[in-house]
Amino acid sequence: MLRRCSRLAALVVAVVALAALGGGCASYNVIPDDARARIEEAHEGELLFVKQSLYAGRFYDDDRYRLVHPRRFEELTYLLNAEGEPVPPAPADEIIPAGTRVRIERIEWPDGDAVFRRPLYTPRYTTWIFLRVARGTGAGVTMERAERHILLLPGGLSDEESFEQWFSAALSPTDPTPWLRSLSEVQQVAIAQKKPAKGMTYEALTAALGFPDRISQRQEDDGTVVEVGAWGAVTVTLRDGIVDRTEEPLAPSSSSPPSSAPSSSEPSSEPSSSSAPSSSEPG
Repeated sequence: MLRRCSRLAALVVAVVALAALGGGCASYNVIPDDARARIEEAHEGELLFVKQSLYAGRFYDDDRYRLVHPRRFEELTYLLNAEGEPVPPAPADEIIPAGTRVRIERIEWPDGDAVFRRPLYTPRYTTWIFLRVARGTGAGVTMERAERHILLLPGGLSDEESFEQWFSAALSPTDPTPWLRSLSEVQQVAIAQKKPAKGMTYEALTAALGFPDRISQRQEDDGTVVEVGAWGAVTVTLRDGIVDRTEEPLAPSSSSPPSSAPSSSEPSSEPSSSSAPSSSEPG
């Protein structure tokens, strides 16, 4: 169990600590040109599956695209105003469930030309990963939504290795739908609605919430390993790798974004219109 916790801690340090909720510094991409070329060659055009359920909604001030992110949009700090205060996008209006297939259309780095062309009230200094998103979950759903979606590169990724580590933790060439369906119905619904549930493993928990901002662990006298993770205002306690307790703030007055119904054979209906430290260098 301690070995499992060590691997968990290593993931948190190497991936989550890098995967900031955003980065406000006006700094051009720091991944070297030769590494960018290799990343593009390896991933553009790739068919993958999202390993974490994602919030989706309008892409800041650019209504041509939709933003996808594992964290609530209200928590994102990619864009800052003149006073250094975060300017989040409008709240998400949908949840794209884990197991949805995506196609990497292109990766757009924040070089001088891209920054100049991007609308002012968007995360201009962040790498944009353009996705074509399937209308439902599972490998059998091949019809794509009309809208292009953008996944923002977390802050702190400064080289090819850290990019690939984050990328493989968020996206997978293997369809996770069979694994998701092996979980209890309660856990399947919780993952689709981006909520923690008692009895989840750490893998199921991150499929629902994404990576934590921070996580601590201790070993009790009887040998039980207790881990406490924080996702914004949500706190989850795991005992020997299983969710034992969750603490969430009171639900807002408005309802949560609807989740696309999981389906491996039929596409979901078309959507209606509509981690980690919070400050680091943008990727």
